[in-house]
Amino acid sequence: MTIRALRPEEYDEHAELIYVSYTHEREIPEGSMLADRSWWLRGIERDARYVPEQTRVMELDGRLVASVTCYERPTHMGVRQAKAACIGSVCTHPDYRRRGLVRQVLEEAVQWMASEGFEWSFLYGKAEVYGGSGWLNLSTWDTIANLRLREDAPGDLTLRPADPEADLPTLMRIYNAFSGRMVGPTVRTEEYWRARILAAGPWSPAPVYEIAEQAGEPVGYVCMSGASVREIGWLGRPHELLAAIIARAEGQPVHFGFSLAKLTGALREISAIPTQQQCFSEPGGVELREAYRGLWRYHSPEPQSPTITDTPSLLRALRDLDYIMWPADRA
Repeated sequence: MTIRALRPEEYDEHAELIYVSYTHEREIPEGSMLADRSWWLRGIERDARYVPEQTRVMELDGRLVASVTCYERPTHMGVRQAKAACIGSVCTHPDYRRRGLVRQVLEEAVQWMASEGFEWSFLYGKAEVYGGSGWLNLSTWDTIANLRLREDAPGDLTLRPADPEADLPTLMRIYNAFSGRMVGPTVRTEEYWRARILAAGPWSPAPVYEIAEQAGEPVGYVCMSGASVREIGWLGRPHELLAAIIARAEGQPVHFGFSLAKLTGALREISAIPTQQQCFSEPGGVELREAYRGLWRYHSPEPQSPTITDTPSLLRALRDLDYIMWPADRA
């Protein structure tokens, strides 16, 4: 039995291992990515940072039987950047299950990440599965805004669909100015924007980013799904952009998948003061709701921050600093 890095010549064999592991004794809906035997290959084709060493595999009986992939996700941490990994494509071949093999691969992956300078890793899974291997749950807040706009709320802003080519420099500039100062957003290169963020996926259409303009000048952007804000960024005051989003929702609560003090403050400033009757019969407001942010484990043998030295202190720091990960960056 050997645990090692995947080799480029094993990509097809690994893709088949992933496919068999994820579809065994499962009814896969038509059109699901899991129905495609090459879904893992198509995924790494869109990941500009992927190299085969990120996939740790167990070879047993002359075949690949279990694997874990540590997708590199450089992360903005305010004034610095952290080297982080998103754990995905975790699997064991059905013929080799119930032997604890994938846990052994996870242990080797942790050692490899520490040797490569990763400060921490995160994954989206069940605590009862990964908790025993050291990954702990993180939650932060979502913001639900159920508001009436003031009659004089700012309304001189326009939203238009972004052109993936012509508007890419604008999107990158706003993203770097807005998300680059926060804790959690992924560091995005131009190649990453093109291949992963703006391009259509193998099983999904390209997302619609909208540029917000005032007097012809870009002041922000937003990516929405219905009344849910999947991603947002602004330069200067957010009031006009938020007013446009609230107005578009036409009375529906707007779900922001993050929480920031300046978001709450701006929402308060553009909202109307309800009548007494509305306070009693139709109360609006802003709600902060706990939201799952994955399972996390700290790896760095040499702490880069005096306040982050182990997994519990990492979780406290991320929660206190309003950790954000935009949906487009999830592996």
